[in-house]
Parts: sequence; structure tokens; C-alpha cells
Amino acid sequence: MFVRQVFCFLAALVSASFVLGMNQPQATSTLNLAADPIFPAVPISFPPSPLQPPQLLAQQSRVRRLQFAPGKYSTTLEDAVVRGTRDIYLVGAKQGQTMTVKIASVENNASFSVTTPPNKAGQRRTLTPDAVNWTATLPATGDYQIIIGSSRGNATYKLQVMIK
Repeated sequence: MFVRQVFCFLAALVSASFVLGMNQPQATSTLNLAADPIFPAVPISFPPSPLQPPQLLAQQSRVRRLQFAPGKYSTTLEDAVVRGTRDIYLVGAKQGQTMTVKIASVENNASFSVTTPPNKAGQRRTLTPDAVNWTATLPATGDYQIIIGSSRGNATYKLQVMIK
């Protein structure tokens, strides 16, 4: 069993040296260790395949379009944002309209920012950072972003958006 542990250590060391670009082999080979009830066999590939990047299990930020029901000027939705990500809602509006955004969260840990439609250079301007209640007259026509995040942990929220 000690020999197997040493062999696994050496295999990991050799694999790490390939990742760092040392001693690059001419061919690729796969090593399967014999079955062991304590240390099950794990296929090891030399060198790591550039065609299969490591998989990240992190949550992705989401972008969705927010639309109002016909004849309505407001909507309310309930959702949750995972820590470290953002929920981004696109809302089409016209210059001169008034937008009101409110957010409430179970643990008072959700907030939002509102950004303008992109200018000719493709840049957005933040109208309000980290707010829970905001009202303003809109400066341009286009898609505004309401970006929701959490100050700590995951956040379950209720978002209300009104445009008049």
C-alpha cells in the first residue's frame, strides 16, 4: 500500500510538471492503477488534454428581459440570486419616462444597481449603485439594466419595477 501511495504521489508530481511546461512528452499515455479497495483506480492522463478545459462548478450570472403585461406599467417578480453572481434584467424604456425600482429580500441582503443603455462607445453609466429603493427620470431611450446582487450569502428577493 505504501508503494501505491508513493506511485500516486510521483504520478501527481509528473502531471504537475507537465502543467508547468517542464519535460513535455512526445506522446500521450493513460495510466490506470490496479483496483484497490482503499484507493480506487483513477485514470491519469499525461499530459492534461488542452481540448478538455477544467470544469468549473460555479453558478453563472443570468441575463433576462423584463416585460410588462399588455396595458400595464409595472411588474413584480420573485427570485433568488446566488452569492457571487448577479441577476441582470433588461428593461426597455424611453427618455423622459420615470422608472421606480424597489427590492425586498428575506434577509435584507439584496440590492440593485441601474445602468443606462450603452452609448456610442458601448459603455453604460451607473445611475444608482447598491440601492433598495430608487426613482428617477430616464436620460436616454434603450435597454436599461437592473443588476441584482447579494451583500452576504444567497438572497431571495422580490423585485418591483414601474415605468410611467
